[in-house]
Amino acid sequence: MEDQELIQQLQEGNVEAFNQAYKKYAPTMLTIAYTFMRDKDDAADVVQDCFATLLHKPQLWKSIRDIRWYLMRMVQNQCLGVIRKRDVQHQKDEVFQYYNKSAAEDVSLPESYNNSNPQEKENKVVSWLGSLSPQRKRAMELVYQQELSYQEAALKMGISKQSVKTHLRYAKQILKSKMTTILLAASILMLG
Repeated sequence: MEDQELIQQLQEGNVEAFNQAYKKYAPTMLTIAYTFMRDKDDAADVVQDCFATLLHKPQLWKSIRDIRWYLMRMVQNQCLGVIRKRDVQHQKDEVFQYYNKSAAEDVSLPESYNNSNPQEKENKVVSWLGSLSPQRKRAMELVYQQELSYQEAALKMGISKQSVKTHLRYAKQILKSKMTTILLAASILMLG
């Protein structure tokens, strides 16, 4: 079946045309996805997500003029989205681990802090967060606790994505300075 005929049947909701499009283009899409994802299972998931989107949103077929180009671009964009989301999650994890480690395990913290229970440590971090402005605190909660993307946090806060990033940067600077103050105090106590 030629692509134009395939597109026409897809626009009419023909399930057999959908199956033919999958058989015809999925192998090429898998190859493209693999070049981005470097994992066969992740690549297969991306291709399935693309076709699932097209299956559940048949109105998308109406805008397609060149099915091959559309599907290749779709899989590329899907891969980039997954990679971007992983990168954001990785950055969030690193920041969380940094502050968690600094608050809980740093050997230069006062002995009383290191001997405190996890709830006391969490209370300390919560008090540090409480010292932030409401906007900065909200940005930290949305991005690091609720694990929202910068864009999702921006929508919830009614501000731009860049403003969320700015709030997070300043919040991290404030938390870092509080941690530095504790470390300095601990050092003075240890020397004294």
